[in-house]
Amino acid sequence: MLVLTTAVTIATQTDTPSVLTSNQQADNKPIVQSALSESGIAPGQAVTFRVTVLVPTWLSKPIEFPQFDSPNLSVTLPEKSTVSTSQTINGKTWSGVIREYQVVPLTPGTFQLPPSSLQVHYRSPQNDRDIVTNVPLPAHTLTVTAPKGAENLRPYIAARDLTLTQTINGEPDKLRPGDSFSRTVTATIQGSTVMFIPLLQSQTNVDGIAAYPDTPKAVDHSDFRDIDTGKRTEKVTFVAEVPTRGELPAITLRWYDLDNGSIRTASVDPIKVRVKGASVVRSFSLAQWLLILALVGLSLWCAKHWLPALAQRVRSRYLQYRKASGQETMARLRKAAKKHDYTSALVAAVELEGSTDYQNSRVPAALLALGRAQYGDTAASETATPLWEQLELAIDAYAAKRRARSRQPDLPALNPSHRNR
Repeated sequence: MLVLTTAVTIATQTDTPSVLTSNQQADNKPIVQSALSESGIAPGQAVTFRVTVLVPTWLSKPIEFPQFDSPNLSVTLPEKSTVSTSQTINGKTWSGVIREYQVVPLTPGTFQLPPSSLQVHYRSPQNDRDIVTNVPLPAHTLTVTAPKGAENLRPYIAARDLTLTQTINGEPDKLRPGDSFSRTVTATIQGSTVMFIPLLQSQTNVDGIAAYPDTPKAVDHSDFRDIDTGKRTEKVTFVAEVPTRGELPAITLRWYDLDNGSIRTASVDPIKVRVKGASVVRSFSLAQWLLILALVGLSLWCAKHWLPALAQRVRSRYLQYRKASGQETMARLRKAAKKHDYTSALVAAVELEGSTDYQNSRVPAALLALGRAQYGDTAASETATPLWEQLELAIDAYAAKRRARSRQPDLPALNPSHRNR
């Protein structure tokens, strides 16, 4: 596997010694390493773009990594995309973080992850002051070529596995006017993204049968350190209106197998439909149809003009209340502590620094202790579990104090009682 590595210094694996130049040894400047797992791939094939930032002490603030946005290039963050790391460099332990991106090209061509810079906050090796510096993140080029034999695929789908399944709820061959059934088709793809999968139930017209499609659901499980998978699910409900016979067509997808380089086919069988009995549509008179249409039109007009504005006002006021009261920030802080996510906990804590109650709580001290364990001379390990428990206890105590303070009346009682008269 061809690895394209462009970095400020020579890219190394975690916990592998690195050699610095004399200037880097003297300056103790941050190191940025970046690499693509592959530089020449096929459309739909996922690659990893890894960025490693190392400092001689520890990071005092989370690093804001760039977001890459390019036409026909999907760049997403998998679960646990940012993790802490450490390396031994010239006999000394450097600590930092690793950020991983999943990159999936959608079409053939040459793509570039543009250059950028990272602002790094870290503790000075000589004193207790923080150092802030900008380090460059170089550009990377990705060459994407359609595999031989797959140039004429329409639509183009490349994956390691692709399956189609369908579920029928109801009896489509034993219907009467007014009855209904549903057809749910699910496409499961491995080694690529669901964005390649087209609309599955586009041809669903059967005379005398009304089709009501649900909103398609597409989910990518993009933890590509394991096996990346994605699912697209489409459900259509069919309602019989008049006696008829017909067939919902089979669904077929041709796709390129990245493992063996062949063209394969995934499909589901057609569905036969038969409706017996008298038509439901003819049971309504013209006056009844006009009344139904008028009521439907009035309902749609009211929903269009009133409901969105009302929903937006309610949602806006709710979000303002949560933000002003700090409940949202506290929820994120507690969630980060339970997941042992130091970076997210630090980001939430920064939003609470302006509160006097927060400064007087035990939360800052608990975060400082975790920072030393997380980014100190020794890599983070299971010994940090007691520190996370201390942080959770500190958060609970801080939250209880906030609740007690919020319950205190703002104004004195109208009829105060005097015990000593």
